[in-house]
Amino acid sequence: MNVERCRWYRVPEVWLMIVLLGATMIGSVALVGTAFAHRDEIVQSGPAVASPLPPTVAHRSDAAHP
Repeated sequence: MNVERCRWYRVPEVWLMIVLLGATMIGSVALVGTAFAHRDEIVQSGPAVASPLPPTVAHRSDAAHP
């Protein structure tokens, strides 16, 4: 077996993995940079609005006062 031919830097699959890992890291850093550059505005919540849906749990007020 030719040892010089089997060096890691002569195997194309190794370079493919290095390029994919590098692209992932660059993309992640770019995504974090974009997230910090374009921050969301703080949403001012308005008054509470009653829901048109019935409550999910039955509320019994007479159980609290025997």
